[in-house]
Amino acid sequence: MKLVGWIVITELTVACGAGWHQKVPAPSGALSSRQQVQVWQGGSALRWHAVRISADSVSGVPFLRPVSCDSCRTGLPRSSVDSIRLGSPVAGFWKTVGLVVGTFVLAGFIYCSQGCSPD
Repeated sequence: MKLVGWIVITELTVACGAGWHQKVPAPSGALSSRQQVQVWQGGSALRWHAVRISADSVSGVPFLRPVSCDSCRTGLPRSSVDSIRLGSPVAGFWKTVGLVVGTFVLAGFIYCSQGCSPD
């Protein structure tokens, strides 16, 4: 029975993601400059911020560059973009940490409510 509990805990933690949410169709205009965006094209993702979306193109600054770096801005034709995902990986990380810690606290509470014996 304990093995089943550990399998369930493992599956719950693996199911957590980085907080990305797919947006279809993509919004038009400029997004918040600090909004992280994954632009998917041909099976690979580009991670940008300071994203601008127009009727015919999507452009942004690579995530590891400063938002103010206009010379770093790259763009793609909108027709070549498969999908766009908005998200906050930092928020997703903390939600995952909360789920993992909460799961172990709950497991400990259930275990100790039965007497905390090692058997």
